[in-house]
Amino acid sequence: MVESSERLSLPEVIRTSGKGLRPKIRTVTEAIHLIDEELPIELRSLKRWTFAREFLVHAERSRKKRDLTSAMRQLRQALSQEGWLAPEQMEQQGTVRS
Repeated sequence: MVESSERLSLPEVIRTSGKGLRPKIRTVTEAIHLIDEELPIELRSLKRWTFAREFLVHAERSRKKRDLTSAMRQLRQALSQEGWLAPEQMEQQGTVRS
């Protein structure tokens, strides 16, 4: 993970409804922490989560808007597949454009 005093914000705040998960994810750092520390260990190794983490790390390094948007989409997709994306976010899924 890139060390930076400036936290990289996601294009939009992601709201979750999963038990034991933070209710809002605002930054790339928070998203990576969610995957590394808050997910049940048996889920962390699933491809959807490893893929989301890879996208987030890449976005953090590149700091490009398109990479941030792709990382956010993958994170939302993984949360959705677990049933953890907040209901109001379900209708927004896939509507963010780069």
